[in-house]
Amino acid sequence: MSESEDINKQIRASLGMPPKPEVQPTVPVEGHVCDVPLWSFSKRRSSERRLHVAYPDGSFFTIDTPKGMPSPRFPGYLDVILFYGQRDLFIQDHTSISVYRIFQELGMDPTNGMNYAHFRRDMNRVFSVTLITDRFRNPVTGERSHVDYFRIMRRMKLAKSRQEVSLFHFDDLFIASLRSGYLKRLDFEFCLWLDKQSEALARFLYGHLMKRIGEKSLYPRNLMGFLWDVGLGYIAELAPKRRTEALRETVFPALDLLKGEAIRSYELDDHGNICFIPEG
Repeated sequence: MSESEDINKQIRASLGMPPKPEVQPTVPVEGHVCDVPLWSFSKRRSSERRLHVAYPDGSFFTIDTPKGMPSPRFPGYLDVILFYGQRDLFIQDHTSISVYRIFQELGMDPTNGMNYAHFRRDMNRVFSVTLITDRFRNPVTGERSHVDYFRIMRRMKLAKSRQEVSLFHFDDLFIASLRSGYLKRLDFEFCLWLDKQSEALARFLYGHLMKRIGEKSLYPRNLMGFLWDVGLGYIAELAPKRRTEALRETVFPALDLLKGEAIRSYELDDHGNICFIPEG
């Protein structure tokens, strides 16, 4: 066993996670979904109606959420739907699964009526979310010549019966990107563990950093820019002392959960940058 594998094993054991299996089941995550958060990181901030990310190259990504952001439970729902529906989505635009099965996978009580009420509220919110961006390049010219408007879900049929299957139709841009290979394959067991722990911020950062790091040996980013990238611009706007406190309370603990998975470590320098060192 290599040193990094041994460290990874120790970290998982200290967090109460099961040992990583030899062959990992993976969940496909469409690349654009890794760029910006599609869910709230806390119940307190789920009432947010809009998130705008401006990038250094002048491009932007806006999330319009008229009914509020989906709750921290939503990434778990999405992970289970994509994991069990991935074969369907490579041949059609929809997949089906019962909400009962989703709750079972997430360790939620499938007989609790409040769980179903919260699920319907989140799916109602995500159906109204509009994504707007000019970051997609024209495949012919290579230019960012258009502003794209799209959604996550094009249509849903939520079953009234708990054990009857529900149908989830994904947006055509989402499906096209998935089939073109513009996706990341994430460790499903690790995603599920984060989902069960209600670590919505860490779950988003896992996919975000896996995409941004790619094959790089390092991923450096200005800390303030990183906070805006991941939907935490309100922390970037705090006074320095309060910002440091907020980082220690929220961002750093979430990043620490990713050590041994997406990253080996991260470091802050004296110039206001954060540098991520990938695992392996």
